Amino acid sequence: MQQRILTAALGVFAAKGGVAPVIDDFIKAAGVARGTFYNYYDSVEELLAATTAWLEEDLMESIQHELEGLGDPADRLTLGVRLWLGKAESDRVWCAFVARAVTHGKQVEETLRLDLSNGLRDGVFAFESVQAARDLVVGTLHEAMRRMAAGSAPPGFTREVASLVFRGLGIPARRIEAALRRPLPAFRRKLRRYPRS
Repeated sequence: MQQRILTAALGVFAAKGGVAPVIDDFIKAAGVARGTFYNYYDSVEELLAATTAWLEEDLMESIQHELEGLGDPADRLTLGVRLWLGKAESDRVWCAFVARAVTHGKQVEETLRLDLSNGLRDGVFAFESVQAARDLVVGTLHEAMRRMAAGSAPPGFTREVASLVFRGLGIPARRIEAALRRPLPAFRRKLRRYPRS
């Protein structure tokens, strides 16, 4: 039932765009009773957060699949960031949903924290605080995605954003250039299908 509500919510959020949906929109789209809706969510904001987390976690499962076998934290982080930005660039609906997020999914936070901590320990990154580095990555990607969702990103934008993030983490320029030259793999794990506007 929760999956049904989330799937319906994606369609409602995509169809409404900038118009704020109301709970009745989700109830109608999911074909559920009001009480059933309230068994899972108390507000539109809570449903938006759950829907966004669902989309993020789905992408993170696919990114994790691509990171299998990579032990170097810098290789993992550079590929992960590029895959995330690639998804945002190629899927405007996904990008718009995730750009609205105030919080991020557990898997997103845990993967990033682990890679940053391991990279700092191994000396492949140069920063003092994992928390500050996390905010650099998340904050920069979040703002970049807001720009992409609004349609105001210039050509080469995602490459430049990735490069700036990597430089901010203290990755040497030569290594950044090598990471940015590598072709992005196609996701081997299929992402969930969802309604598009």
